[in-house]
Amino acid sequence: MGVFASADIPEGAVIVRYGGKARWIWDIPGSLWDRCLQVGYDRYVVPTRGSFGWFLNHSCDPNCVIRGEREVAALREIAKGEELTFDYSTNVGWSGFRMECRCGAKNCRRTIGSYWQLSGGLKKRYGRNVSPYLLRSRRPKED
Repeated sequence: MGVFASADIPEGAVIVRYGGKARWIWDIPGSLWDRCLQVGYDRYVVPTRGSFGWFLNHSCDPNCVIRGEREVAALREIAKGEELTFDYSTNVGWSGFRMECRCGAKNCRRTIGSYWQLSGGLKKRYGRNVSPYLLRSRRPKED
């Protein structure tokens, strides 16, 4: 399952805005954690079930990025029929986060980790196109 462009999408176009109240991670069922958007230390927004945000998948070579606290936008022009993806690592600050990656990109990292595990080159490439919470915080001490 995923989200696919039904028409050409210009660079910078907002794909989805995550609405709803930010909740403490401990108040969100664990089965939903991989769908959440991190907006604070332990604060997350859960996308509406069945929405674009619910079905956006990860890619190590994404065509979308995080913009601001609650938006995902097109990183480049996206052609009709392409799957819309973003790098989950640009949205997670928990150093213990690990998820198997099966994106199939040539540059696949095989494991999705937190922002803090990204290489310096990837952090530079994404620039400010990550969760603003991460840009305001310091790398956590390893558990």
